[in-house]
Amino acid sequence: MACSELPDWYLQRRLAVIDLQSKSWRKARTEVLPPGYAPAVCMARLARAGRVRRIRRGLFVVVDPTRETPPIAIASALFADVPHYVTTDAALAFHGLIDQPIRRITVVLSRTGRPIDIGAAVVRPVFMRAERLAAAGAFDGTTDGFGVRVAEREQAVVDALAEPAWIVNWDLLTEILATFSEDELSRTAESALARSTAAAQRLGYFLEDAGRKIPSPLADLRPMRAVRLRPGLTGRRPYSTRWRVYG
Repeated sequence: MACSELPDWYLQRRLAVIDLQSKSWRKARTEVLPPGYAPAVCMARLARAGRVRRIRRGLFVVVDPTRETPPIAIASALFADVPHYVTTDAALAFHGLIDQPIRRITVVLSRTGRPIDIGAAVVRPVFMRAERLAAAGAFDGTTDGFGVRVAEREQAVVDALAEPAWIVNWDLLTEILATFSEDELSRTAESALARSTAAAQRLGYFLEDAGRKIPSPLADLRPMRAVRLRPGLTGRRPYSTRWRVYG
């Protein structure tokens, strides 16, 4: 085989990213590149031909000439070899709960990382303790045949409530929670309480705004301290005396 066949090798296996440090690259190099062929030379040739797009040293997006690869698939593929999951906006869009264009994709990791511009969006790695990451509600799914590790509906909402800076489409949470079943709301309340009191307070605020019945896990919550709905939020919104949340 030859260097020119490398992008097709990846696309046939529905792999969106070439990471020269990854397990998939080691396999691809063995099967595709002739012995002694320098990876840097191959990748430079492919970039000039428009078959890959360099996004960082040793990291390339495979360009499909027939259709655009979903950005969420690229975001998840960037971290294929480490525990991770896509959450908040991109996860909620994956579940069909929002339909706005997603320009920032939040990916949860057990280590810190710099934002990565993938063209259609910016991938923002965020930190979560390893034990919490392992216990998070996430699953392996697919989009357009590409694998993606994504948060469940409830997890994506709880992440937004606990870490407001992780979500862009903050004002849609009321509408999203309005679509949840009572069982989903109960699970969301339990997860929010386990995460932090502030997350549970914000959930109560949004449920009240959505006109939803407060699930039993939240019924006895009597917060002692007030929190902001979203730190740094401009404009005035009502203060909830029940949840002690500044809107």
